[in-house]
Amino acid sequence: MKVDPREAGAMMRDRRLGIFIGALIWFASTLSAAATEIRVLNANALTRAMKEVAAGFSKETGTAVTFVGVSPGQVEQRIKAGEVYDLIITATASAQAFENEGRWIAGSRRPLARVGIGFAVRDGVKVDLSTVDSTRQALLDAKSITYSDSSTGGLSGINAQKVLGNLGLTDAVRAKTKLSGALADGQALIAKGDVDIGLFNLSEIPRAAGVVRAGPVPAAVQVYIDYDAAVPLTNNSPEPTFALLKYFHRREWRTIWEEAGLELVGD
Repeated sequence: MKVDPREAGAMMRDRRLGIFIGALIWFASTLSAAATEIRVLNANALTRAMKEVAAGFSKETGTAVTFVGVSPGQVEQRIKAGEVYDLIITATASAQAFENEGRWIAGSRRPLARVGIGFAVRDGVKVDLSTVDSTRQALLDAKSITYSDSSTGGLSGINAQKVLGNLGLTDAVRAKTKLSGALADGQALIAKGDVDIGLFNLSEIPRAAGVVRAGPVPAAVQVYIDYDAAVPLTNNSPEPTFALLKYFHRREWRTIWEEAGLELVGD
């Protein structure tokens, strides 16, 4: 059957137009998906509080927020490996170093929160942390203590050691200290009664059933981790991310941060 060249040309044009329109629809849907999700890479100490606050942001704006919570050391590894996120939240020193390398949108790095060290104990156990002396005595009386192994890339273990140093107990508790490779593992030991006291970031207590936060160590011996937020240069549509950062500091969410053991800083 002979085909009219004009009809064949029209069919070809229609086919090309269909392909073009399909490509436009796919591209538009891709942009739409990108614009309605903010991917956050963050130090895990902030995850619980941020998820709770971000739920309100998503409800108000329709923008989904997903979190990848890892140790500060792992945040560094992922950034260096070229993983792409819309927002990075990590320890201040690390954020500053990456800023010096030119990885952030200029002026986007800002302080977000800080967290101190607290005691994790089994539910029902009472510990007096009201004074430096009572805190020191609680650790001396404990049959065993635990904190995170700093070699895993976390900072809480380093700060737990600093707190023990501030209390003058570095040598006194060394023999009865059981380092935990993972936060949940250390608190599981407390829940089972294998360990009496754990020293962890306040925001990461509890992480196991049957474990409670006894309270922060006294201010005179406290050590904090400061966290900054920064927007990577790879974020091509940063406006929703900046809106999220502003939302984090809303007055009505202060209680959530405080109950999580975190102190908001900056504005």
